[in-house]
Amino acid sequence: MNHTPEYEQHLEHTHELLRCALATAYASADNLQGLNRDVALAVVHLIQQARTAVDRLLA
Repeated sequence: MNHTPEYEQHLEHTHELLRCALATAYASADNLQGLNRDVALAVVHLIQQARTAVDRLLA
């Protein structure tokens, strides 16, 4: 499949957005306890999965 440079730019931008979201969610989890921390770490996991999917598209 051929991807345009614009497509690649969008994927790279999405990758950076996910990196920022991951850092934010992880930092938030550090300041929480109990169920709230578990929920924040679940968000970390979901973001990591999305980032892995974008990584595969960029490869």
